[in-house]
Amino acid sequence: MATDPAPQKTSDLAVLQADVDTLKKDVAKLLDHVQAGTINGARGAVDRLEKQAEMLYRSVTAEGQKSAEALSHRIEDQPLTAVLIAAGIGYLGGRLLSR
Repeated sequence: MATDPAPQKTSDLAVLQADVDTLKKDVAKLLDHVQAGTINGARGAVDRLEKQAEMLYRSVTAEGQKSAEALSHRIEDQPLTAVLIAAGIGYLGGRLLSR
């Protein structure tokens, strides 16, 4: 009595096909998980950069305001000097632009 190898091969192919299908599903799930992790990581980085940019903007704005106030006080303390400096810059600017 000889056993027929055809049913055994068909059974092995069916098992192999099922394993391949399961592997495809697992790889798809893994890719979805990696994609979600990458997106979440990118969002976190964007949030951190946004906060740092906002802090830098506030710092630069505050420093600019301090400088403007200091310049304003200096002009109020020495108005003649400020007028002479402005006149000198205007004269030099006019001379340079007329060329």
